[in-house]
Amino acid sequence: MNTIMKKLKNSQGLFSLLGLLLLVVVSSLSSDRFLRFDNIITILRQSSILLILSVGLTGVVLTRGVDLSISAMAAFVGCTSAQLLKAGVPIPIVFIVGIIIGGIIGLFNGFLVGRLRLPPFVATYGTMMVVNGFSLIMMQGAVIYGLPENFAWYGVGYIGFLPVPVVIAAAVVAFFIVLLKNTTFGREIYLIGSNYNVALYSAVPVRKRIYTMYAICGMTAGLAGLILTARLNAAEVAMGDTFGLQTVAAVVIGGTSLLGGEGGPLGTVIGALILTIVVNIMNLLGVSSYAQPVVIGVVIISTVYLDVVSKQKRVN
Repeated sequence: MNTIMKKLKNSQGLFSLLGLLLLVVVSSLSSDRFLRFDNIITILRQSSILLILSVGLTGVVLTRGVDLSISAMAAFVGCTSAQLLKAGVPIPIVFIVGIIIGGIIGLFNGFLVGRLRLPPFVATYGTMMVVNGFSLIMMQGAVIYGLPENFAWYGVGYIGFLPVPVVIAAAVVAFFIVLLKNTTFGREIYLIGSNYNVALYSAVPVRKRIYTMYAICGMTAGLAGLILTARLNAAEVAMGDTFGLQTVAAVVIGGTSLLGGEGGPLGTVIGALILTIVVNIMNLLGVSSYAQPVVIGVVIISTVYLDVVSKQKRVN
């Protein structure tokens, strides 16, 4: 019993869940509109793109890495998919091409980090700049809009009472739970993040696992770009800027340590919901959009600080 209580006490994921519950209580007391069904659906819809991006990033962070290029990847895939749709390419082919493009860019990041041993922050920041450049060249400042109605359904349609992006995000989360928690691949990803040298000497194909994890992260970024384009029914270069470092924040707030080897997809769900609810309640209360980034920044800094401090205590 003492061991279980100690694990719970040291669990950042537990603190994140308690934080989410406290936020829900405070938000419901602050606005009588917060717990309305339509607002709950709005929160789920608004968190779906962030969640798809963040849950893919979770696997990379577990390896003690990071990918700053995923928002740029999402925008590039979105712009490419819009171009293809305007050219008459069938929607299924557009989805396949978009996800493959994301996977290729992710694989390139994996090569930079796993093979060339570049710091993940620097490598993926460079990739972000390159991908943004390609988007600018492709779009030439234009905005593509008026996409096929069947494609827009993936962003604004419903399956029953749930928005399609929410259903897709749930499926992505389920995939990552199985991948990271119930497969040998997932256990090796955790080992790489916990102790790189031990993983190497345990005959884990470290480079291949890093390549694969970054590629999967890129594929989820490509999927997020497709859904975002469908939701906006338009595509332009800056469409991914809204997310930026929010993806990293969602992962860390959910209890996945930037030092690797600890956390998981369920925590990322909590982190994405926390960020979305904070923005939602500020909108309901009429807080100025200029002040909102300040609040988000305080939440992110506080959470990262708690993550680092709790990790150091456990090591010592």
